[in-house]
Parts: sequence; structure tokens; C-alpha cells
Amino acid sequence: MKKGDAVARAIRKKTMNPNVFCMRLDLSSLHSVKEFADEFCYNEPQLHVLINNAAYMGPKSTTSDHIEKSFGVNYLGHFYLTKLLVEKLHKNAPSRIINVISDSYQSGKLDFNDLAMHESYGIYRAYARSKMALAILTLELHRRYYSEVIWTFAVHPGAVNTDLLRNWPGMTGNFLRVMSRILFKTPEQGCQTIVYCAVADKVRDHAGKLFINHQAVNYVKRVRDWDMARRLWNVSLHLIGCDDEIEPEQVEEAIHGADTAKQE
Repeated sequence: MKKGDAVARAIRKKTMNPNVFCMRLDLSSLHSVKEFADEFCYNEPQLHVLINNAAYMGPKSTTSDHIEKSFGVNYLGHFYLTKLLVEKLHKNAPSRIINVISDSYQSGKLDFNDLAMHESYGIYRAYARSKMALAILTLELHRRYYSEVIWTFAVHPGAVNTDLLRNWPGMTGNFLRVMSRILFKTPEQGCQTIVYCAVADKVRDHAGKLFINHQAVNYVKRVRDWDMARRLWNVSLHLIGCDDEIEPEQVEEAIHGADTAKQE
């Protein structure tokens, strides 16, 4: 919270706007996500833009809900948060959802027989898989909510010098952190396309698309797999305890996929 509070203070000071504040949210805990959403919806009458930007990249680990951490933080936490806030977005429509992905999504692979990655874990592989899932979610949210005037976008901000690489161990991690300081964009540069999608009027005609450097581009073909999107949606519903929203004939498939995601 210290960094968030410091940024909030800086924004308040620079803009003279007292209505800037920081709230606690741990995307590796579904309980924390629910607490955050409940508190936000109780205190705030309006929500116009939701930006899903948190990310984990590091050694194999699990969330407090026993989900592989990259998948749990980078995808499932955002899925749950969005689901809890979508009614608020609908009430304040037109509104926007922005999912921050990475070009690594192109190499991501979803194996519904091993979502925990027992057999195939690698730091980059897990990260790419989570970003692919977030890209699929972007298209699915667009399909479900565009008619309700909720516009959804994915943004690849480019390589940005943030703390994302802090958990990558060994010499490789040290090398990547040094190179990121030399070659990567600054956070101020990296956020430009995200802000553009949050406020620009002209992006409305490109809802559902991926944006890179202020330009709408198409996703790789295999992300536009509607059967995969359906399976991922149902598995996600089961993992957050919403089986009642899954079509009866698809529950067994969802349970199987969810079971492979957990590491007891």
C-alpha cells in the first residue's frame, strides 16, 4: 500500500483533486478480490473505466486458492474482479474495460488437462499462457457486453521497465533487469496507449481489438477460438464458485478443467 498511497498523494498534489485514493487489492486471493469489489461498490456510485494491469512473472508458485500464480493473478483475479464490477460498469455505460496483455500471448498455450502446468512450467511459458487467457477474455467480454455499451480493449504497451522481472531468479533475472533499465520504455511511455484506450472517442469503433502504439490490430488466429473461449469461461466460473451460471451439459467439462488448475 505504501507505493500506492505515495502515488495517490502525488496525483492529489499535482492535480489539486482531493478525490484520488488507493485501496487494497490482492489479485492472488479471490477473497481479497471480493472484499475490494464489495467495498468499492458500496462507497463509489460510479465506475467508467476498469484497467486490468496486475501481473506476476517468476518461479512456480501458487495463490492462496491453490492456483498456479501466473494464471491466478494475471488472468483469474482479473476475471473475477471484472465479473464483480460489470454491473457497476453497465449502470454507468458507456464504460470501458482495458486488459493489459503482452506480445507473449502469441506463444501462449492453454492445456485444459494441465492448467496447473505440472508437466510444462517455465517462467516465460506460464506468463505467456496467462496473457493468452487474458486476450481470449477480452474477446469474450466484447461478445457478451458490447450491446450493453461496455467497450473492451486489449493493450500491449511494449516492453516497459517495471518491477515485473523482480521475481525472475539467477543470472538470467539479473541480466533482464539490467537490460530493461537500458532498453525498455519508461512507465510514463508505456502507459500512453492504455490511457488512449481509456479516454479517446475514436477507439469506440475498434472495441474488442488489440491496441499497440495507439493502433488497432488483429489478434493471432488461435485466440479467436470460440470453443476455447467457452471452455475457459466455464472453468473460470467454476474456480470462482459460480457453477449455477454454467450450462448443465458443460459443468462436468468445467469441473475437469478447474481440477487440473489446482495444486493442492
